[in-house]
Amino acid sequence: MFGGGGGRRRILNKDYTLLRDDQDPDDVEESNKKSGASAWRLVGLAKEQAFVIFLATVALFIGSLATVAVPKLAGDLIDICIQFDQRGESGAEAEKQLNQKLLQIIGILAVGAVFTGIRSWLFNASAERVMWRLRSRLFEHIIHQEVGFFDRVRTGELMNRLSEDTRLMKSAGTTSISIALRSTVVAIFGLILMFMTSPLLSALTLACLPLLLISFRVFSKLNMRYTAEQLTASAQAANVAEECFGSIRTVRSFAKEKASTDRYGGAQDQVVKWGLFSARASGFFFGFNSVVGTGSIVFVLWFGARQVVEGKLSAGELSSFVIYALYVGSNVGSLASVISNLIQAVGASRRVFELLDREPKQPPAGEATPKGSQGGGEVIFENVWFAYPSRPDVQVLQGLNLHVKSGQKFALVGASGGGKSTIVSLIQRFYDPQRGVVLVDGVPVPHIQHAWLHSQVSIVSQEPVLFAESIMYNITFGVQDPESVPLAQVEWAAMLANAHEFISAFPQGYRTKVGERGIRLSGGQKQRVAIARAILTKPRILLLDEATSALDAESEALVQEALERVEAGRTVLVIAHRLSTVKTAQQVAVIEGGVVAEQGTHQELLTKGGAYAVLVRRQLQSGSHESTGSLASIGEEAVVENGVLQRLGSEDPNADLMKRTNTGALVDDLMGGLVAESVGRAYSGRLNRQQRWGPAKQSVPQVQEENGEGEDTEEEHDNGREHRH
Repeated sequence: MFGGGGGRRRILNKDYTLLRDDQDPDDVEESNKKSGASAWRLVGLAKEQAFVIFLATVALFIGSLATVAVPKLAGDLIDICIQFDQRGESGAEAEKQLNQKLLQIIGILAVGAVFTGIRSWLFNASAERVMWRLRSRLFEHIIHQEVGFFDRVRTGELMNRLSEDTRLMKSAGTTSISIALRSTVVAIFGLILMFMTSPLLSALTLACLPLLLISFRVFSKLNMRYTAEQLTASAQAANVAEECFGSIRTVRSFAKEKASTDRYGGAQDQVVKWGLFSARASGFFFGFNSVVGTGSIVFVLWFGARQVVEGKLSAGELSSFVIYALYVGSNVGSLASVISNLIQAVGASRRVFELLDREPKQPPAGEATPKGSQGGGEVIFENVWFAYPSRPDVQVLQGLNLHVKSGQKFALVGASGGGKSTIVSLIQRFYDPQRGVVLVDGVPVPHIQHAWLHSQVSIVSQEPVLFAESIMYNITFGVQDPESVPLAQVEWAAMLANAHEFISAFPQGYRTKVGERGIRLSGGQKQRVAIARAILTKPRILLLDEATSALDAESEALVQEALERVEAGRTVLVIAHRLSTVKTAQQVAVIEGGVVAEQGTHQELLTKGGAYAVLVRRQLQSGSHESTGSLASIGEEAVVENGVLQRLGSEDPNADLMKRTNTGALVDDLMGGLVAESVGRAYSGRLNRQQRWGPAKQSVPQVQEENGEGEDTEEEHDNGREHRH
């Protein structure tokens, strides 16, 4: 079995359909049943352009007839010359006949040129339209696949199918099919005229046909296999390039330009490997055909010359026959080359049709538009079990029950990998749970109209995604009809998000291009644009996934101020690590192991002395390291004994500095009195040695958790620190 090296292993089924070793078994079965790609299906794409193609075919026939008429007239020219020499006719008469034939040839060639141009224009125009529709259909079909599909299939592979594979199909639909039809028509008419000129010579010429057919059969099978493998390797190389270019700052910061180049070169080696196999097969095929074809023509020419000597054939007829034979041979050769291209196109079309035939695994959304009560925004999780499609053996949520009331600010805290970002993803219906139900305003999320749901549920994540368009485009991105949104409404959203001032300072204002992924804006500016986008639709539910954890103090203050304004009157579900954020929430839930470990208000959970108190204690303990402390971090052990915070290790050299910070007083609020005693009683027995730490006035650390890309990971804390670096 042929296989490329490097990266994800690829195999080919008996129809050379691309399969992945991580592909869903249902996808494989569906591909085998439905993809059935063939040259006929490839040609079938052009049905909508049938009339234009019909006109192009008529032009092709007229042009081809003009082409095959020339050899007969050329033979007549030779016969006129010979007859003039043999009969002793006057030079004027012979010249007159020659001029007449020449004018006929010129007229026929002119007609052929005109209709050949028309044929080429119509075929190319129809192919452009067909490929436009194909690419549009393919893009639309891909973008409507479930989110889990994108977890398994890399973006570079999809881009390769959308660009390279469709390019090969377009080539087959324009130049290849046009040449194939023309060559077929010319070859058929040429054969007919060959038999009309000399049946015996024609039979001798066709004697080599079985050898040519056998060689073509072998070559077509090999070339189809090599083409499929080369396209797969090309997709892998595209993945590597996209990954390196998209992570150029990481590549540059570690001086990995050469290593990245070598990695891409290794992927390209596989492309070259299969390309060389294909080139070798093509060389043998065309070389063999050239020897057989040329040898056949030489033999026929020798045999025909003997017939001329014997008086069985005129010199003009032999000349016409040889030209016809050359026409047929050259057009059969063109057909072989075209068929080679068609084989590549069929191989590419299999990959495209595989995508077009794939139905999303997630059922389509319903048509419900929940009314809710008092403005709506209630969210309920009832016994929800969930595992990501890309790792079905890892159960992320295990019978989760959660109730977020309408208009409530609800905070989710807990260690990384507990399932917090998964909860946010399920509310947005990026995935459906395997068991249980998620309800918004009393209606199961799958029953809610897709556009309505996402107009009422908006998210602001840690690293906002902006498109390489204008600020106006990005703010209005969440609106179904962006052109209908007045500038005043966009400015209103920007003002609420503390973004209007910096946007207005740009020379082009809201028309300013933000660059790829918003590269021309600072982190705080991107975040405020994302907030404006989130609130422009006036959503019932606002999801905040560590929206300020990666910002500097000044940007954080501006973003936090904006968030406090937009939270009013909405249900807010926030994934938070900062104590200041959690303290303002009306309810706090600690998510551990895919369930709610405990839930209550900030003060209630501290007093309880359970999992939440542990997280608070650990953040306070790491308070002298503001950039890394979080409710999810695992710091040094500390306890509170007799109302005083204790910790292991030597005296903190930054203690005096921490006492002078503005947020130092927060610790007294959090750990004073009965609360500190509760936490101390719950955990004082875990340590054998303790040292006095001094007054518990510590700065609230900046924190971060999951990436918010649809999966909880166990390394977000370190990744976030590297990202800021």
